[in-house]
Amino acid sequence: MFSAYPLTMGTTPSGHIEELPSGSFRVHVYVGIDPITRKRVYLKETAKDFVAAQITLGKLLERAQAGKKPEAGATVNQLLDLYLPLAEWDVSTREGFEGYVRRTIRPGLGHLKLRREVHGPVLNTFYARLKKFGDLTCSGKPFTEHHNVPDLRPSAEEGGLDWEQAAGKLRAAIESGSLPLGADLPSVRDLQEWQGIRRTTLQRAFRGLSDEGLIIVRQGRTAVVAGAPPEGLRRWRPGPGHDCKLAGCQRHVCSPMKPGTIRQIHSILSGAFDAAKRWKWIDENPTESAKPSTVTMVKRPATSPAEVAQVIALARETGRLLLALYVWLAAITGARRGELCAIQVCDIDLEHKLLHIAFNYLVKSGQKVRKDTKTHQDRWIALDETSCALIAESLAAASKVLAPVGLELAKDSYLFSNNPQHATPWNPDWASHQVSDLAEEAGVDLNIKKLTPRAGHARVSLTDTLATTLASRLEFRHGNAFS
Repeated sequence: MFSAYPLTMGTTPSGHIEELPSGSFRVHVYVGIDPITRKRVYLKETAKDFVAAQITLGKLLERAQAGKKPEAGATVNQLLDLYLPLAEWDVSTREGFEGYVRRTIRPGLGHLKLRREVHGPVLNTFYARLKKFGDLTCSGKPFTEHHNVPDLRPSAEEGGLDWEQAAGKLRAAIESGSLPLGADLPSVRDLQEWQGIRRTTLQRAFRGLSDEGLIIVRQGRTAVVAGAPPEGLRRWRPGPGHDCKLAGCQRHVCSPMKPGTIRQIHSILSGAFDAAKRWKWIDENPTESAKPSTVTMVKRPATSPAEVAQVIALARETGRLLLALYVWLAAITGARRGELCAIQVCDIDLEHKLLHIAFNYLVKSGQKVRKDTKTHQDRWIALDETSCALIAESLAAASKVLAPVGLELAKDSYLFSNNPQHATPWNPDWASHQVSDLAEEAGVDLNIKKLTPRAGHARVSLTDTLATTLASRLEFRHGNAFS
């Protein structure tokens, strides 16, 4: 990080190396004092071993020394060091954008000098490269993509439950550094296919490591080892005894980066170069003369009301009433998953048949946030009689659990919660996993987002269609809860 103002610092930057509990090393380089916040400013980076940490220390000291007067010959890396902490991104956006910076922008453009080497044609060439090979380590030549995955198969000699053995082996790999900070882990489905381990065993192992803070489980993407990954592009090379079959190693397939992702990278660069222009580091923003890829929307077929009703019916038949309500409200209201998880008792007005959507709940990198909605607007949604009855049923069930101990649902209790007092909401990622598993169990390719109509009369029609379809599987009367 570099200040837009000169830092108060000594003649030369200083740094040190500390060993982490995992066995990795963290490098700290003191840059100076920020004159605005009066806080000490450091450059930080992690390394796998002590030798790599010493090399990293030298690089950071060189960067810090060059950063005394970054406007004279600043590189893209130096600009990003300053711009990223100042960028006004929310939690979820920041996590995604910082990933693009770490994996793509810094390796591809970070070494370039702003004034002399970054201009429109260079950026267009960079975008064209991403459009052809999204992975910057790929040169187009065939090679085997090795995965650093330990053998997680249970052994009778080791003792303990199967999931405990799998979790222990992953924990050992993380603590030894063979699975470095920020490393992607294979999906549960892939591990099940490669090593023949039961899916529930792997899910329990991942959940245990997530609770320990060793890994981060993400919806729609593979889990990762917790911690900031080292900068630069690195590919793991196998050593003696590596079993490519168990690790799922395969021939690398060049995959182009999606146009929408390239446009997001362009947006990050545009914001950073705008800041550099304001600080007089450069005279013009080079992204203004560069053109990213055009985004072509690919429509996914909508899930029919009959299939959605099939998923809801299965949830109710198997006793997952709250999950059935979640799918119902997602289909009827069109609310986002974080908005549904953020609904509290005080947001529900059954007397006037209204639902207040004002907040969004998310969990990113272990940080739990209840913030305003993605559009920064709150809204009231009119509910039909059936939706009101289903919500009333869930609230009554929650109240029934608390009644024997003399407690009641508070106004700030959450509608969707696994806590007896509904004090904490569902994690949106967890809810999505549950719905995905439920839909797979029902044999349905569920796409709730494409189901919900915007017009009021169309939404009523959808409610009637769902209610009629459910009547064929469950005893159901429109306007009343399921029996």
